[in-house]
Amino acid sequence: MNKLRQVPIFTIEGTSFLVDVHKQVLRQTNDQDNEISFINNMQDHGTFYRLLYDPDEKCSAEDLIDQSRVKVIDIPPLTELDPEGMSVRYGIPENRLKGKTDFEVIVDQDWLKERQNGVLPRINIAGEEFTIDLRLQELRHTKYFFPVISLKSFELTTDGEYYQAFYHPAMKQVVSIDPKLTEFPESIIQIRLPNELGLDPVATARRYGVDENDLLRRYPPKKDLQAAVIPLADTGLPALIRQNREQLQKEHAEIARRIRPPHWPHF
Repeated sequence: MNKLRQVPIFTIEGTSFLVDVHKQVLRQTNDQDNEISFINNMQDHGTFYRLLYDPDEKCSAEDLIDQSRVKVIDIPPLTELDPEGMSVRYGIPENRLKGKTDFEVIVDQDWLKERQNGVLPRINIAGEEFTIDLRLQELRHTKYFFPVISLKSFELTTDGEYYQAFYHPAMKQVVSIDPKLTEFPESIIQIRLPNELGLDPVATARRYGVDENDLLRRYPPKKDLQAAVIPLADTGLPALIRQNREQLQKEHAEIARRIRPPHWPHF
């Protein structure tokens, strides 16, 4: 049986913090709700992070107004704080982490170079490859350039993390579902894609005018994007079909009641 890995601890002004490479935070050992984010609360200088730290509150400070209390702390990169964790998290051997910044480890540099050279990212949808063009808000078939799927035809999930739609793989198009259907539609699946941040963080950063590197750190790009296929049984369709069947039965019963004679004749 593999032993649980001991998470490294980093101490700041006498207070110990766990190093969490997954969330990219330092978490106070005796107060798990107290986190200091490498992204939100520190300045990334490549070979180290700079943190304005309030020892009394044991958290990051906004500025250096109270210099008698706020301390400037330099934090080593995650690749030094927890090389084993970073190796496991990003699939890079520990010996190849040396000399790399956290950004170079977290963000696929080959993907980024291609993207900055104008190569648009791609996603596999039901076995077909589509090119992602957020500027035009569309997905284009990579090989044939047609059909084109508008991202506006997708709905966002309630948590805002995914695009979701019913899809006809043969037609390669998003389709609408008849709200009165009483059977599962044939040849239709539901697909789920990442939202804009997951599809193309570079284009998203440019579109909304935010720092590109910051967004890439938060939402590292994935080279082999693939749309998830959701079984229709796990969608809202079973409930809709059941509701429609019940309504249809009520309507039939009402029609039968109306056409039935008030009294059957006696013979």
